[in-house]
Amino acid sequence: MSSNKAVDFLQKKIGYIFVNKKLLGQALVHRSAIQGTPHEYDNERLEFLGDRILNLCIADLLFKTYRGDSEGNLSKRHAALVQQETLAIVAREIGLGDCLTLGKGEEATGGRGKDSILSDAIEALIAALYLDMPQEEDLSQARLFINTFWKPLLDKVETRDPKSRLQELLQSCGHPLPEYEIVELQGEAHNRVFVMEVITPSFGSAIGKGPSKQAAQQEAARALLQTLPEDLTQKTG
Repeated sequence: MSSNKAVDFLQKKIGYIFVNKKLLGQALVHRSAIQGTPHEYDNERLEFLGDRILNLCIADLLFKTYRGDSEGNLSKRHAALVQQETLAIVAREIGLGDCLTLGKGEEATGGRGKDSILSDAIEALIAALYLDMPQEEDLSQARLFINTFWKPLLDKVETRDPKSRLQELLQSCGHPLPEYEIVELQGEAHNRVFVMEVITPSFGSAIGKGPSKQAAQQEAARALLQTLPEDLTQKTG
């Protein structure tokens, strides 16, 4: 259960005190906490709305910031800024994980730190900001929140996924492409975690975990890239 202190910190961090506390509370409830009850009590519906608001506000921010960029470059930047990893970065910055209400299973398996849960929750929070405002101002607070916490990331996020970057790096050095192997399957069938290893003859290997093979491969590639010298990885920057 989230603490009042954590929720107070969250509101202070984002610079907004909710009028409708129940709305904020719902945004912080993960579906695992109320299995079998209608979705009006968890944050899934809010997540749906927040996702659309985030996409609109990020598109607007990019359009106005990068006036000389092509549609293709804007699309790449947009995809990087709304991806799960980026949302989780912002969620951690505002202490969102400490505010969440989770089921016992998610609590026991570190749900407060999972990118998937954090990214869903921050989308729900965006929707709650939107709905808590008067109709004539409904988008203003959500837009302010997004601009405040995403602007610093505009030139920091990587516009290509780790697998693509690793492949391009190997090709640029004339090395064979990486291979990916399943090392282990963790968790129950409904909450499966894939453990993948990326193997390269030139740069060694690394392990990554994720809810799917593709996600685990991306994490393995990311882990391997992080072990390489900066001057080498800048070849694909």
